[in-house]
Amino acid sequence: MVAMSKGCYKMQRGKEHGLDMLYDYDKLLDRLYSRLPPKRSMSAYDLPVLQIEYAGTHTVVRNFAEACDRLRREPRVVMRFILRELAMPGAVDERGQLVIYRKVTPHTLQQLFTRFIESYVKCPTCGSYDTELHRRKGKIWIIKCLACGAETFARPI
Repeated sequence: MVAMSKGCYKMQRGKEHGLDMLYDYDKLLDRLYSRLPPKRSMSAYDLPVLQIEYAGTHTVVRNFAEACDRLRREPRVVMRFILRELAMPGAVDERGQLVIYRKVTPHTLQQLFTRFIESYVKCPTCGSYDTELHRRKGKIWIIKCLACGAETFARPI
């Protein structure tokens, strides 16, 4: 590619083709953008909001299994992150609800869930939430983006 004048470039394909073409940079850029798929807005992917109830001194997250399914994460992994950050005991019951054996404010739980999403779900390369979390040998966790194909290392949970 050889620059001819401002915004114009001459493409040389070699002697076997015998073609020299003059391209306008702006036209090439417009052609590229017209062929790209439409960009989804962040609101197109609604992040789940946790439904929290209290049963005595226990905190119950009712839609925990559904929230984990939407994020393509195992409930056990998300539970381990939340309980470790809170330094509190808890478990996932047979209905897929997270039960924390102490009272926790909804604001605190939602903040932790958002932090988990930012650290272990959102692709740092393209910002997509369409990712998978894989564990490789030992404590190596990798976020694989299904949108752009990037693989990024994540802190062990």
